[in-house]
Amino acid sequence: MTDATHAVTQSALETFAKAYLTGLGASVRENKNQWSVRLPNHVDVDFVEGSEFEVTVSDQVATEDDSAHLLAPESEFTQHMLDEAAEMTPTGQIALTKEATDSNYAYPSWITESSAEVAEATFSPYYDRTAVTVFVRIGVETVSEYQTQFLEAVTIDIQSRDQLPGLTNLLVSDYFTPGGDQISQHTGESLKGEAAISSEELIEAISDSQKAAKSEVIEELQDIRQSASRAATSEFEEYQQLQEQRINDLQNGISSLTDRLQRLATEVDEAGSQHQRVEALERRKEVKTEIEALESELDEIVQEKEQGYSTKQREILGRHAINANTKPVALTLVSYERGEIEFNLSEAGKQQTIRVPYAIGGVTDETTCESCGERLSEKNPIHLTEDGIGCKTCC
Repeated sequence: MTDATHAVTQSALETFAKAYLTGLGASVRENKNQWSVRLPNHVDVDFVEGSEFEVTVSDQVATEDDSAHLLAPESEFTQHMLDEAAEMTPTGQIALTKEATDSNYAYPSWITESSAEVAEATFSPYYDRTAVTVFVRIGVETVSEYQTQFLEAVTIDIQSRDQLPGLTNLLVSDYFTPGGDQISQHTGESLKGEAAISSEELIEAISDSQKAAKSEVIEELQDIRQSASRAATSEFEEYQQLQEQRINDLQNGISSLTDRLQRLATEVDEAGSQHQRVEALERRKEVKTEIEALESELDEIVQEKEQGYSTKQREILGRHAINANTKPVALTLVSYERGEIEFNLSEAGKQQTIRVPYAIGGVTDETTCESCGERLSEKNPIHLTEDGIGCKTCC
């Protein structure tokens, strides 16, 4: 999970709903877990009828008796509101320059995790690029009990198709926070020389964003899958135990009825009258029928057991299999500058300068150590030497 991943939690939902409703011009009066909402007369939305309505704020599952609209991650009211919000403003546009970000540059982890300090950073933009930030809804559910959602933001460069996590984190933290005002300051601006985007390029970038979004929550998906697998295993083991008990019950039942059948055979032989003999024969026939039914059920269960209860196992696994769907719900076209950044570093009285490819949001390319050629990273940070620049590996 990345910094741009958001589980659709109750607190996040309440923050969004309040910002969205007030953004529509609505008044929201809160009384504990009840909201009284009044929309302006000119605002027409599909997720409610009328301009005045009550909202119940609770993470409990809605029931048919709920008279108010339920604001909860899985409620029908919430889904309608989120879908309409995305449909009303599915596409935005923003331009990011070093002036727009107040020259607050993002330092790579191989600097932040080192003992070197940045004395000065100078960004030199060489050209303008266009990317698209896509908010992807990831719905994870099983036929049985597990259901959750994530909202993942992914930024893809239109031309190179590279993922830009630094740019995503910048946009999410500084521009796309509910109630924030930076987005309104820069929406609609553009950079000189911005290239036109074809529909094919945009579709390909959105497709890439969906794949990237799913990969960003792969650990969460694995955890859910493991939980579902454990639940399936537990249910199958319980089924096996019940079948073993049923086999014992059937065997005991057949044994008891067999004893009874023998006693009825004696009654037939020792009947004092024709009427008694007929009654004993009828009871013996009924018992034989019961024994045949129990033996048939026992044979069926034993046969299933010999096959490992494979049919039941497939049924249980199918009910617990998870299904992860991705859906792009909103996107923002981002014009941004790319070039090089120069870091003037100091460490223990030593000073060195390093230049690396950079775009608004962070360093774009992998950087290797000048001394040993190892890739600089959070676990292999940069170090300054008397002769130049090294890293944890070679220093």
